[in-house]
Amino acid sequence: MMRKVILIMLFASSVFAAHQIEANVNSRDVEGSIRLDMGRMGNAMNNAYIGARFLKGDNNNSKTIVDPDPLMEVSFLVMRPVQGVPGLKVGLGIKGEYTKFDGNTYSAVPMGVEAELRLPLNTPFPFYLGGALYYAPSVLCFKDADSYMETRIHLDAEPITNGRLEVGYRTIDTDVKDQSVTYNDSWYFGMRLDF
Repeated sequence: MMRKVILIMLFASSVFAAHQIEANVNSRDVEGSIRLDMGRMGNAMNNAYIGARFLKGDNNNSKTIVDPDPLMEVSFLVMRPVQGVPGLKVGLGIKGEYTKFDGNTYSAVPMGVEAELRLPLNTPFPFYLGGALYYAPSVLCFKDADSYMETRIHLDAEPITNGRLEVGYRTIDTDVKDQSVTYNDSWYFGMRLDF
């Protein structure tokens, strides 16, 4: 019982330290993520974030696997505004991925790029276009993994300050040594809160 109380307290304290919390769903999947701003933790690393993600994928959004476990991730990202391009932010990141499916244990360390552009539209509230691309070749894959590729694109509307509604598309390929595997290929909608 004491372990459960300690775990709940640790989780609650990390939520209060969050810079960004996001949840998105479709008819079969649920995804949640959290990012912590390193600069707010008394660290001199401005524009650096550590994060975690949990994706409960469904085999109906994969043409190649039958029994997927959730995909769990930890990440580190440095993201900055681009000088001379108003509203554009670009970031470089590295992640650790882990899941199991169809008797395979999968882990990878992909590296990638993320970008977000505030669209120059004359609307009552701002719109953002964002995307990400992460890749791990076989040298950065472990256990049964052979490669990792994730692409994501999303359109956000911010009807209230620091609260966004999001529509997006993601594809995650988790290839193993003897098979090309699409872990998830789906549209989603959700919301994001920035603190």
